[in-house]
Amino acid sequence: MRDKEYLILGKEESYKASSKVWAFQKVDDIIHGIALKLTNMAGGFPFEYNDYRWADSERLYLCGEFSNNTQKHSFIQAELCKSTSGYAAKRFIKAKYKKEIRKDFHTFRLQWMLYCVWQKCRGNAQFRDLLLQIPSDIILLENTTTDTGGSAEIWGAKNKELLNARKSLIENLQIQYQNLPKKELELKINIEKNKLDNIGTWCGQNNIGKILMICRNCLKDKTEPQIDTKLLNDSKIYLHGKLVDI
Repeated sequence: MRDKEYLILGKEESYKASSKVWAFQKVDDIIHGIALKLTNMAGGFPFEYNDYRWADSERLYLCGEFSNNTQKHSFIQAELCKSTSGYAAKRFIKAKYKKEIRKDFHTFRLQWMLYCVWQKCRGNAQFRDLLLQIPSDIILLENTTTDTGGSAEIWGAKNKELLNARKSLIENLQIQYQNLPKKELELKINIEKNKLDNIGTWCGQNNIGKILMICRNCLKDKTEPQIDTKLLNDSKIYLHGKLVDI
């Protein structure tokens, strides 16, 4: 799926639910036989960037929120990177210092996210291989239907009709396979739930999905994404005390 009209960051979209829309939510989602570990918080894809080893793209992105040239922001970045996971960094460290987030971060966050995910693509062969497994005509989408945060429809998209249908399916599976061991039941639910994909409409900006599709297409075409490097350089992003030169 290479139509540029679907890949404009910051633009509200609606996608009719179908087998061509792969909506991921959890790090262990299995869709059409592929473990779709595409969320920023997914572990197992470390990469080198700016003389630092990043455990995941979530923490690199979060450091951008606290990227002024101040001791306070350097301290917060260190705390983010020492967290046990990308989830912990967001849930506990970012939440603790929410008032310290750069006031202008919203002006460059989309381009910064694109840049961060591309660094993961460049720096981790397994993540590149994962994206390259996904056919070009597949729309990638982060399922934020159950998220209550203010940015849920910015990064992903929602489909409550499908959510309700999947809830009914899960209830039936839990009854039908109640004698299965817990892990086997969870795997069964994971696979069968994601097979149900043709109900309702996805609505939201879906910027994470778009960024992943942009990166996938660039990897397939052996090109570079069109990142607004001027915007990012003008924003004066500091990481661990160093000004980032993009």
